Amino acid sequence: MEFSDDSQILEALKNGDERAFEQLFKRFYPRLRSYAIRFTKDDDLTRDLIQDCFVRLWEKRALLASISLSSLLFTMVRNACLNHLKHRSIVEKHQLSYLADIRGQERLYNVDFDMDTDQATLCEELQEHIGIVMSRLPERSREVFALSRFEGLKNREIAERLGISQTAVEKHISRAVRSFSEHFKAVYSTDIYIMVMTWVVFNYLN
Repeated sequence: MEFSDDSQILEALKNGDERAFEQLFKRFYPRLRSYAIRFTKDDDLTRDLIQDCFVRLWEKRALLASISLSSLLFTMVRNACLNHLKHRSIVEKHQLSYLADIRGQERLYNVDFDMDTDQATLCEELQEHIGIVMSRLPERSREVFALSRFEGLKNREIAERLGISQTAVEKHISRAVRSFSEHFKAVYSTDIYIMVMTWVVFNYLN
């Protein structure tokens, strides 16, 4: 079965349809590889990073909201590449100058790594809005989400610490994700929304 658009693939993914996952991988892997290799300069590493992104997408499929799968995948791969480079302590502006040559849609998923005034202001704004959403969550949902995204605990670890079931943990995280999605979709442009939701869903933000 062929899925004609992203919305069909997204719905099928949320329902655990492996055919949709395979189609998504085949559709985007070549472009993602061409994009990521500009960062990594390593075929094997590029393949591993992209596969890891798809695995995480599959694992978190139930949390996906109405979102552009293309934007989400490119943001995830970009962040995975940059996280790897930062871990190796080699991310510097001159080393990433080749990104200026990127053309087409992929260019949308790049950033200037200098923390200039505008970017610093945006970071402050995002932190403020994250705080707003957190403050509106029910107390238990806020606690669960903070343990998951700010302390990096796994669902099992959260359940053990709070004395609740993993199913309850998942429900609290889902509630928080919906709240973040509704708030940031209403307040920010699509690119910022995608960036924030990548972190919210996958805990995957530079």
